[in-house]
Order: sequence, then structure tokens, then C-alpha cells
Amino acid sequence: MGDKSDRPYRSPTEYPKIRPVEAFPVLDAGRQFICLRDPQRIAQNILSLPFPTYYLVTLMDGIHSLLDMQEAFVRQFREIISQDTIRRIIAQLDTELFMESETFEQARRRIEEEFRASPYRAPAHAGTAYQADPQRLREQLDGYFAKIEHPSADAELPRNGKLSVLIAPHIDLERGGLCYAQAYQEIRNRPPSDLYIIFGTAHQCRHSLMTLTRKSYDTPLGPLPTDCEFVDRFSQSAPFDIFEEELLHRDEHSIEFQVLYLRRLLGSHWKGKVVPILSGSFHPYIHAGRSPREDPRVQQALDVLRDMIHEYEGSVTVVVGADLSHVGKNFGHMTGIPADELKRVEKDDHEVLDALVTGDAEQFYRRVEKKKNYNNICGLSPIYMALDIARPAKGYLLRYDRAIDQVSESVVTFAGLSFYTA
Repeated sequence: MGDKSDRPYRSPTEYPKIRPVEAFPVLDAGRQFICLRDPQRIAQNILSLPFPTYYLVTLMDGIHSLLDMQEAFVRQFREIISQDTIRRIIAQLDTELFMESETFEQARRRIEEEFRASPYRAPAHAGTAYQADPQRLREQLDGYFAKIEHPSADAELPRNGKLSVLIAPHIDLERGGLCYAQAYQEIRNRPPSDLYIIFGTAHQCRHSLMTLTRKSYDTPLGPLPTDCEFVDRFSQSAPFDIFEEELLHRDEHSIEFQVLYLRRLLGSHWKGKVVPILSGSFHPYIHAGRSPREDPRVQQALDVLRDMIHEYEGSVTVVVGADLSHVGKNFGHMTGIPADELKRVEKDDHEVLDALVTGDAEQFYRRVEKKKNYNNICGLSPIYMALDIARPAKGYLLRYDRAIDQVSESVVTFAGLSFYTA
């Protein structure tokens, strides 16, 4: 008999399976609850669960049966819970679209159809992560540029070289705004390219290596047109379906935040286009100690993109939305972020950055792979892909920064870098 988790679809009340969701603790009137949130926003509501209920949710993995859950609950709490009670909990979770079930699949298909029907990708985070009003957004973005102490952090930046790759953060603008501005100052100071290929981390990706869309990303300042001809040509030569998880673009912020800065700097008279690409996880390669290029699919896809860039009649710049380390209790580390841990993270980051500024994708990857990506560098795959297809001569660190959350005892680091070719 095969593993239960490999069985085809069943009713969620038989071997219930919770979807990949985010869980976080909250205190309410002195009582602790665990909240569930859907990062894909297919489930709209945030659920607040008492700990015993959340414990049952942790067992909803598609392997444990209702009887298994009953027995585990008794062992944990010394209380008996009926299968009817568990079924009612599952039914509520299913109604709220947190279970892997036909209920969820119907909702997902409906949302996917609505998304595919629109020519634009709506600004998902306007009004929450940044100003939704056009004038206030201009003031917000311009304010970050005004606070930059120097035009550039490195006086040796080549003034005549071609900007080949730009790496900016994808953390929220409130914490990363100055780093964004320091990076995008390089685009601000140079003639615009005809095409910007934008790589971003696909945080909710299931298995796709690259996910593209023909939709133009809209912003409160107007849309940034996608080069559909480029996307279609790549689709014809790519060794996998680049639209399989297109719905990832709907809520992913890693590209959305780059589009904001590009739209502001390029202005309404710019006649160029962009190609938005969400990149999947490299964890399987890290775990196996292999280079991504040892996967024929990765090699072929990157080679095709590089050839298309070389054949492109206009100028091309590759933009990457990528953060660096994610360390602390929010990210699976038990030690939190004492002072010595922060120093270790900064030291590790600068070793990675030293490899990164060489412009060599493999050298950068091997530096991260050496420590099995212990620091959770979520920008690994988009940075690697960008360097591989652009092959820049040299990179420059423009700014390094970090955002510390004392409540969750966690830290996220990020940087701005620019790369050039002669």
C-alpha cells in the first residue's frame, strides 16, 4: 500500500489536509491564540484559533486519520474529543478555504479565471504597503530619494559602463525605502533601457522554476507594459510551462515593488517594455549539493533567455527584487537574534556579497550552498538567474541594511547592488 499522502483526492474529512498557510500567535485579553492567514489571499479571512484547535490543525497533513487525531489529542491534553467535533472544525476550515478540498479548488479556479481574464495585474498592495493615491505615492517615493546622503555609495561606479543588472530589496518600502532609492538612483542617473527583465522571488511557489505572465503590472501611476511578444517567444522555447502557476503574480510583492520605482522613474513618455519573471526555490539543489545548471531544464531556460537578450534590438537591463538573510524565530531558528548572532549574520552576508560582486552566478551560489542556505537567503534564485543570463563584468555594493523585529526576535537583511558591462 502506498503512502496515504500520495493518494488521489479524497474528502477532507477522511484524511484532512490543511493548505500551506501562515500561522502566527496573538494575545487577546491575556489568552494566546494562533491565527491562520492565507498568503495567496484566496482565503480572505484570518482565523483565530485556541491552541487545542491549532494543535489539531498541525495534524491535518493528509496522513493522519480522524482516529489518529483523536488519539494524539488525548495524549497531548488528557481530554477526549469526538470525531464529530473534529469534523465540525474541518468543515469550518473548509468553508473558509483553508483545506485542500474541492471547495478550495472551485474557489481557486474562479479566482484564476478572473485573473486570466484581465489584461492587467492589479496593484495588490496599494493602500497597505504604499500610498494608493498617485500624488502621495510620488511624494513617498521621491522622499526616499531625497534622503540619500550621496548620489551613490561608491565613488568608483563606472559612469560610462552599461547598467546590466540592478539588485534592489523586496522588503516593504517602510523598512527598505532608502535601500531601494540607493539602488534605483542608478536607473535615475542613466538613459532608460528599452527592455527591463524583472526577476522576483516567488514566495508561494509550489514547484515552477520560472513563472511569467503576459499581463501588464498596473500601479497608481499607471501600468508598465509587458512585452508579450518576448514572453510568447520564451514560452515556445522554454522546457516547461511558464504559465502553470501564473496566479502567483496576483499577490506577489517582489516584482510589484520594483515596478513602482520603474514607473516613477521612467515616466509616462517611456516607450519601452518589461518582462516580469517569478523564480522558484533552489532548495532541492541546495539539499543535493548540486548547481542549478546541472538541471537540464534550468540550463536550457537560462540559455534561451540569454540568447533572446543578445538578439534583442534595443538595450536591456535586468532588475532583481531580492532580500538576503532571514534569521530568527520567525524563520525557524530557535536562538533569536542576540548581538553575537547579528554579527554572525552580517559577516555571512558580506561573504556572500563579496562573491556576488564578482558577477559570477556560480561563485555566488556556491557561497550560499556551502552553508546550506542556513540564513534563508530568499533572493538566491532570482539573483542567480539574473547573473547567469546577463554575465556582467563587475558589481558594486550600493547599500547594505537590515530590519530587526524585536518582538519576533528576527532580522531580515537586504542590499542594493549594480552591475555593469563595458
